[in-house]
This record gives sequence, C-alpha cells and structure tokens, in this order.
Amino acid sequence: MDTIGSYMSVPVLSIESDASIMDVVKTMKAKLVGSILIKENEEYIGIVTETNLTHKVLGTGLNPETTKVTEIMTTPVLTLDGFTPVETANKFMAQHKIRHLAVTEEEKIVGMLSVRDLVAFYANPRLRDSETVNVADRPSPFRRRSPSKH
Repeated sequence: MDTIGSYMSVPVLSIESDASIMDVVKTMKAKLVGSILIKENEEYIGIVTETNLTHKVLGTGLNPETTKVTEIMTTPVLTLDGFTPVETANKFMAQHKIRHLAVTEEEKIVGMLSVRDLVAFYANPRLRDSETVNVADRPSPFRRRSPSKH
C-alpha cells in the first residue's frame, strides 16, 4: 500500500510570521509552489495557499506590501502521518476541502502533499494495471453513446 510519505514534496518551505503578503507571493513564485507554511519561533503556526491569496487579498483589496501574512493564513495546519495510505489522505483532503496537507514523521512536519502529488499517484500506470475491472465495461455518462434512430 502506497503511503503519502512516498509522494510528498520536500523540503518544507516556510516563511516567518512577520513577512508581508508580497514576501510570500515572491517566495511562492520563485519556488513554483502553491502553498507555504508560516513559521514563528521554530513552530509552524499556519499555511498560506493560492486560494488564500485570491480570496483574502485580491477579493478584499488588501495591500500585499503592508499586510502581514498572519492576517490571511489558515490555522491550524492540518497534518497526517507519512505512513498514512494515499487513499486515506485523499479522502481527508476532500472532507476538509484542502489542496495542501502537511506530512509528519514523529509529529514533526517533514513534507507537503498537494493535489498535484495525488494526481501523480492516481496517474501511476502500475496502479492502473492492477485493476481487475475492464474500464470499457463500466457505465459512464462521458462515454460516447450510439446515435439513436428516431
């Protein structure tokens, strides 16, 4: 069974809690990531995602130069252990409506799992080949139907 520790991104990217939103945006752009953890006194206190930036900054007209990241971050940081099965993490993320999840080892955050990482898991041909059901036999509203004759 595949675990999230095998699909997480490392190292953990973070920025200090006194950073401005502009600092966060520049860091996320430079690192090509969709989220970043917020750190205070060596402890992760929140997370900022692209969704936070869109809804809480652009959507409300906050000034990214003067607004502190702590004003828009999401707390608490949701986590799962690195030995958690990918399927369980997928359900957890869907239930909590999140796209980024901190991964822990012995209660310490060691990586991040994103929806992009889950796509890599579900797109893995080795996993698809283990399916015993023929996909063509499954009913699907997306499969082209034969034209009906009227």
